[in-house]
Amino acid sequence: MILYCVLITVVALFSKFFALLIAVPFVTKLVFAIDEQEIQSTSKSPALLQYLGIFTAICTLLVIVKLLPLLQALEIWISVGACPVVFASALLRYKKYETAFLTALVPGLLFIGLKNLLFFPYIKLLAEESNQLFMSGIENIFSPEMMESMYPTLESMKNIMIYGNASLWMVGVVIGLFTGALIYSKRSSLKWYFNKIKFPYYVQFGVALGLILFILKFRAISYNVLFIIGLLYLIQGYSVLYCYVESMMKKSKFLGIVMLIIPIFSYILLLVITVAGLLDNWLPLRKFAYHRGDKE
Repeated sequence: MILYCVLITVVALFSKFFALLIAVPFVTKLVFAIDEQEIQSTSKSPALLQYLGIFTAICTLLVIVKLLPLLQALEIWISVGACPVVFASALLRYKKYETAFLTALVPGLLFIGLKNLLFFPYIKLLAEESNQLFMSGIENIFSPEMMESMYPTLESMKNIMIYGNASLWMVGVVIGLFTGALIYSKRSSLKWYFNKIKFPYYVQFGVALGLILFILKFRAISYNVLFIIGLLYLIQGYSVLYCYVESMMKKSKFLGIVMLIIPIFSYILLLVITVAGLLDNWLPLRKFAYHRGDKE
């Protein structure tokens, strides 16, 4: 386990997403036996605590020897340490991937809220310094006229980095947890079929919250809330899209994969898929994907 924790930590230094691809299946297997039978109940919690303890010790050591800043260590500990443990515990308890997935996002959401509440001036300063370094680097490449035309775009990017840092940070956590859960599901008797992913109705309260915050002029917070909730419904929307592409993939996998990839290059198509995911809880969008009106 120590070697796995070291490997996960090293990968997390470069990418939370790829670290979660390793951590989520590994940690979940700590509470489910390899043959897909539950291990003895007396060893479930200690196994998770052992993983979290070793992971905490590694992050603490990196901070003490000054190889890792405290804030970055906390980010890694929350996203790659706590979130997989919460996911495994929730999956063991509820036996539903959607519920476990949403529960596992809670530590990350609490962290980014406290992080922005306590360290927002520091986050803003880092973003502005990064933007200045980037600007000084490209000034030698582009002409003054080109730089002047690019300035509004660069300024918008800076504002996104500052005021959208919460949602940007959560992207890697959401996609990493989701993909890691799918990887575990492939080798488990407790399956999570991509074409049947549907989040509970209560997730839509997040949309209402984001809109209320927007109306109350808390624009930065509302954008982050709506973006994170939108990411969840983008996943569900892709699940709906997969229902329609599934039959096509039986004839040509290449064509089916192309149909799934094309929307990534168009924000309008991504928005349409997100809306489809939102409406999927209220309208029978999936049944039209199956022949003779058969439901999934």
